[in-house]
Amino acid sequence: MKKILLSLLVILSFSMNTNAQMWLTYKAGGGLATVSGSDGVQPGLAVFSGLGYKHQIYKRLIVEGDVLFDIRALDYYTGYVDSDDKKIYNVGGGTYIQVPLTIQYMIPFKKKELVPYRTGQPSSYWFIEGGPNFSYGTAVDIYVDQTIVDDWNAQDNPISDSNLEANKIDVGVTTGIGLNFSIREGKSRLIIGTRANYGLIDVYKDSRLGTATNLSMVGYLALDFSLTKRKYIRHRW
Repeated sequence: MKKILLSLLVILSFSMNTNAQMWLTYKAGGGLATVSGSDGVQPGLAVFSGLGYKHQIYKRLIVEGDVLFDIRALDYYTGYVDSDDKKIYNVGGGTYIQVPLTIQYMIPFKKKELVPYRTGQPSSYWFIEGGPNFSYGTAVDIYVDQTIVDDWNAQDNPISDSNLEANKIDVGVTTGIGLNFSIREGKSRLIIGTRANYGLIDVYKDSRLGTATNLSMVGYLALDFSLTKRKYIRHRW
């Protein structure tokens, strides 16, 4: 088993050394922010921007890690209506530092021998991506129904003050698809893409208050800047 693992590490190291292309990327975008698992939520706006790093590990595979400043706004239905019989909403959402880690699979428009990304081939390609994401909320707002809190207090089973606050830690999954175009003779790349971010951890610490997990669907533009000095790395697609 040790020999097999060592062999796999050697192969991976060789592929990274011979095909490695590296980029610094800046991306920004926006779209829809909501939560799943909570009734009556009105979706709102999600906007984000940040920097990332890309590393080509083998032929069509690229690993990307980003650090993004992510702002989300939405409205929680309180369960009440006003004098005009209109639903009353409470503003929610939050500001997160989000770190998605994805693997991209490149699909060139034309199959050809690569000389490589740096020199402009493939000049454009599709990609699909996916991986985990990790988020920390610097400011997160949820709706807490005081009636529910009072009811549990009356039953001598109170909800603690700390559990009345939102859960600031989130772990989830990021998936996406996009187009990547060569510019400046391959020294830079323009990316047009879309991503969906699925949160897996409830924003409520106590399920008696409700359930809700983060969900956003966004489009974005990104610019890649080559960090690789090597110019000729050939392999077949």
